[in-house]
Amino acid sequence: MRRGMRKIAAVSAALVLGIAGCTTVPRNTSPHVLRPFEAPQARIDVPKPRPNINPDLVLRDFYAAAAHPIDDYAAMRAFMTPDLAKSWNPRERARIVDGINLIANSTESASRQSFTARGNGVGLVGDDGAYEPVSSEYSGDVEMELGSDGQWRISSIPDGVVMEKQTFLDNNAPRNIYFLDPAGNQLVTERRWLYRGVNDGATDLMTKLKNGPSAPLIPGVTTVLRNTASISVEASSDTTAEGRTVNITGLGEVDHDLRVMLAAQIVWTLASADFRGPWLLVADGKPLVANHEGPWTKDSDEIRSFDPSRLPADLVRMRTVDNNGIYEVVDGKATPMNNGWRATGGTILTSAAVGVDVEGTELVAAVFRANRDNNAESTLMLGLASGAPAPVLTAQSLTRPSWSPDAAAVWTVKDGQTVVRLVRSTQTSQIEAEEIDTSELDSVMGGENKQISEFRVDPSGTQAAMIANGQVFIATIERSDSKPWKLTYPRAIALSEGVSPLSLTWSANQTLTIGAFGYESPMWRVYPDGATSSVLPKLNLTAPVTVVSATSSKLYALDTNALMELISGEGEEQFWRKVPGVSGRMAPVSVE
Repeated sequence: MRRGMRKIAAVSAALVLGIAGCTTVPRNTSPHVLRPFEAPQARIDVPKPRPNINPDLVLRDFYAAAAHPIDDYAAMRAFMTPDLAKSWNPRERARIVDGINLIANSTESASRQSFTARGNGVGLVGDDGAYEPVSSEYSGDVEMELGSDGQWRISSIPDGVVMEKQTFLDNNAPRNIYFLDPAGNQLVTERRWLYRGVNDGATDLMTKLKNGPSAPLIPGVTTVLRNTASISVEASSDTTAEGRTVNITGLGEVDHDLRVMLAAQIVWTLASADFRGPWLLVADGKPLVANHEGPWTKDSDEIRSFDPSRLPADLVRMRTVDNNGIYEVVDGKATPMNNGWRATGGTILTSAAVGVDVEGTELVAAVFRANRDNNAESTLMLGLASGAPAPVLTAQSLTRPSWSPDAAAVWTVKDGQTVVRLVRSTQTSQIEAEEIDTSELDSVMGGENKQISEFRVDPSGTQAAMIANGQVFIATIERSDSKPWKLTYPRAIALSEGVSPLSLTWSANQTLTIGAFGYESPMWRVYPDGATSSVLPKLNLTAPVTVVSATSSKLYALDTNALMELISGEGEEQFWRKVPGVSGRMAPVSVE
């Protein structure tokens, strides 16, 4: 059924093509209080004014209260004088800082004290729970006065919420909301941070889905729900035999295929947030999908194929590449691929990627270099895995190729500067190299000095991750029928100081795995919102890690010695081991 919905058609050639229109998503921009997606995992202690303490401690408690937005930040206003509590404006987005330093200024009198609060800004979080990494310096002047009751209160402070990052993480938790790529083929993951302090937030989670994506994703995704509709989940915490009911009103005239897509959005959003199902989906008093009157789960036939945790790499055999060519790993043995996927003469093969189209056909993109000289000319070759390759693009240098979903197009970066998307022309049936508009990248990547060394399109085809000048960036892919596609809303993803990223890959649920140069932490897992990152196990791994790839359940890394696979046994520490049957320093071939 899902193949019938696809707007990208398979083409029996070396490339499959699909172009979808640009979609604008309406948003409800009215501020609203963060609500939770689950019962609190631990008791929430909301700071309250303590009697008879010094003004600096009062101020510390005030900043701790910033994590609690209930009743228009009543917890923060309790630390203010009555006049300030009435006039202070929390604004729509809270500033997240790595820590707050309080500097006491000269004492004006025994009843008045002023401070300067400073910190390194690392991000902003909106009232919709969307986190955006932003690097900036924060400085704000605070005045305090001693009240008639002998207690210190804040009498003057800049508008806006400022919160230490650890306080933010302790009191909020992430959950995924799912939108759609413009073609309606893929679920697109967006991470939201939601307050832990209130029970049963299923309706609030659905409201955030209805209100649409955050600003960075708007140019690249769509959703079925209009923001004029309303959606709620039955309040009872008990699950009946049929399941809890999701009620939608004001859906309007929406065809069958779009209703199925909406069902996928709703069910996967709720299921990923650990709400109990199954779910009865009702729109304007009738079943959301006419021929599905019973409950829905993520395993329902109509929406199972939307599973965002699955990757194309799960469906095909593993392949590796070295300077001599591409190999297929079968039954613990790496066997060379033929039909032109071998280096001949003085050429070497530097990188490759496999795309899987809607019919399951495997296509290969590989970069050949004229010789071992790093400055030698490179050529991108395309072809069926079972056929012979043909040259489609030549440049001084080409990054490791990356496929769009369903092998709709293949991407690479030419000479470190020009992002190219290769598609089949609808007029001539020839492969054409379309240059992507990267004008918005210049401000964050150094303009003409930018050098993009790695470029990967995410599993939904809506975002691209890059390594440029030793830093990780993510940008949204904005599609268009009438003008060049564009990389928009670029944002930097920070790693620990001293870690130099070398390679990256998209993993399940659109997380990033990064291989780096850094003895203490050569492997990282990073989330696209930039709010958190974590170090992966390094046991048996020798930095640097120069190439990484992933399936939905496995990670592969090329370290100094060999191609390694992350292993985790029950109750055992995770460790890396050499991939059986792969000799030498063969790199993993990404499958997309």
